[in-house]
Amino acid sequence: MINALLNTGTQALMNAQVGITVTGENIANINTEGYARRTVSYVTTRSVTTGGVTVGTGAAVDEIRRNYNSLLESSYLSANSSSARWEAQASTLYSVETLFSESGDYGVATALDTFIDSLTALTESADEAAIRQELLSYAQALLDSMTTIQDALADAVTALEAEVAAGVEQANSLMAQIAALNASIVASPNDLELQDQRDVAIRELSSLLDVCVLEDGVQKTVLTTSGQTLVQGSTAYSLSWEGPQVRTALSKGSTFDGALYFSGASSEELLVEITAAGPADGSASAATFRVSLDGGATWLTDDSGAVLEFTAGGYEDRVTVAGVDIYFGQASSATSTAATDLSAGDSFCVMPKSGLYWYRTTGGSVNITPLETSGSTNRLTGGSLAGLISARDDSLLAYAEELNAIAKELIWQVNYQHSQGAGLTHYSGTTGSARVEDASVPLGQSSLAYADRLQAGSLAFAFYDADTGEALGVQALDFSSVLPGTSLFDPAVHSLDDVAAAINDTYAGQLQASVQNGALQLTAADGVEFEFAGDSAGLCAALGLNTLFAGSDVASMAIESRVLADTNRINAAVVDATGGASAGDNTNALALAALASASVSLDSLHSTASQTLSAHLHGLAGKAGADTDTAARNYTQAYTLAASLDERQQEVAGVSMDEELANLTRYQQAYEAASMLITTANELFDIVMSLKS
Repeated sequence: MINALLNTGTQALMNAQVGITVTGENIANINTEGYARRTVSYVTTRSVTTGGVTVGTGAAVDEIRRNYNSLLESSYLSANSSSARWEAQASTLYSVETLFSESGDYGVATALDTFIDSLTALTESADEAAIRQELLSYAQALLDSMTTIQDALADAVTALEAEVAAGVEQANSLMAQIAALNASIVASPNDLELQDQRDVAIRELSSLLDVCVLEDGVQKTVLTTSGQTLVQGSTAYSLSWEGPQVRTALSKGSTFDGALYFSGASSEELLVEITAAGPADGSASAATFRVSLDGGATWLTDDSGAVLEFTAGGYEDRVTVAGVDIYFGQASSATSTAATDLSAGDSFCVMPKSGLYWYRTTGGSVNITPLETSGSTNRLTGGSLAGLISARDDSLLAYAEELNAIAKELIWQVNYQHSQGAGLTHYSGTTGSARVEDASVPLGQSSLAYADRLQAGSLAFAFYDADTGEALGVQALDFSSVLPGTSLFDPAVHSLDDVAAAINDTYAGQLQASVQNGALQLTAADGVEFEFAGDSAGLCAALGLNTLFAGSDVASMAIESRVLADTNRINAAVVDATGGASAGDNTNALALAALASASVSLDSLHSTASQTLSAHLHGLAGKAGADTDTAARNYTQAYTLAASLDERQQEVAGVSMDEELANLTRYQQAYEAASMLITTANELFDIVMSLKS
């Protein structure tokens, strides 16, 4: 019995030592990130029976337990992913919002208003050189302001994509680390430090991606909330940030061996689905397709709500959707007609931008780029990567596209009206600033930026004696020599070559036209000058003749070189029926100034309202502010929830100095008591030994 008492005391002493050691470890790691508090649990050892008496043999350490609430951690990971997403989005938008801010005399919307005001000033002093020069100055200020914003948006996109690429590398590294820790924990299941490291890595990963965790014994499987496996056992999957591409998914039984090609860039992702089988040659029997911008949840429709059907064709019959040209060709040649037919159900995902992809270990990948209102459930929804990509697609690129749409509409509206008028000096020759790729293609189907704005109508020229200025008459351009029976211009029929031929036939001896490098060049005969005397077809505006601006978007937008060289080319007047253009005439200036109140719709998916150009630009500035505010509010809400869940987890896993000091005192007392028990046992043993002697 004395030996049993000694053994019990020794075990109790060791138990207290373990408790003190664990408590000391807790105290030492009170500031260690990811450290989960350890506690010692004890179990009663087997009793023994001696002389008919059953007595206990004390207690032993059962396990050193890691305090950790898996359910709380799962909720925290979800909230942390959401918080990281909105933080990244809000941070990006804060830096962009200032680009659109309006303060006093500064801001792009203010610059547009000032330019329009300068058109009004032209109506009051149509011939005054200072007013004309001031108009050009305000026009240039507007262009500079729009260019500054567009360049800043492009720089922000570049920086953001570099940040995403770095985040993808970090995520892959964390996934590999978690997989390695899984393997190490299987080998050493009682190594609590490894478990701490794994949970810290999972938390870090949740800041980059939305994750959920499944526990399988000592291992943890990590997935995205959409179901892509990131880590399974000792296997790590990978993510990849890749450039623009097309992903093909052919229907069962499809024999199509060609490819879909695209050109252009867009904030949108396009899902192309074949709705009727046929060749991809643009013919009457060609295949048709529909397009979705939200992963198949909805399909593009016309004004009546009917789903739009497009004809599948080659490069010459390409279809433009959301700023992207779509066409079909052979797998080995984009410009060759596909040799096999498309089948109904064939689909193609067109990514005209960089995207995020998840790679299976067995090969192949899945597009998980965030997609708002996605018809698919396999997309990334949380983490800083989702926030950054959403900020790029739904904000930066969308703002740039809408700004381009505003610029495009501004250029057209001003140029169309400006081209109806006349300046203070006549033309002896001029060349259009817009070019076509193929001068033999009908202009309505050509590469002109404003090909879709052309309409059937007339174009007239007025001619003058170069020496005396005497009007020689006004005559409408006649296309009947090109196509008998058709005197008016028809964009579906007439090419740029046809326009040049019609001019040469109509104005023989007065005006010579030719196509030079895809642009229309006009040269008056010796002793003759000319003016444009009305253009209901929009030819001048589309071809860059007699216009104020060149280009069709922010990047290409500029004041026409001929206007910069001579402010007399600003068209404040109009040519009357006899060819006269009165001094001081402000008829066209009034029409230009009236553009301030004209309601227009933009060629943009991001704006469907019909309103003034100024209202469109102010609306864009307002949208940037609203998006920033929404992201900031969502971040605050998500962060608050994540912080609350982390605090609750820390109540379980965190180290409390007061509690550890109390435990230390308790274990110290237990150690002292165990020591006294051993001392007592020794004394009893000595007494027994003395009795024998």
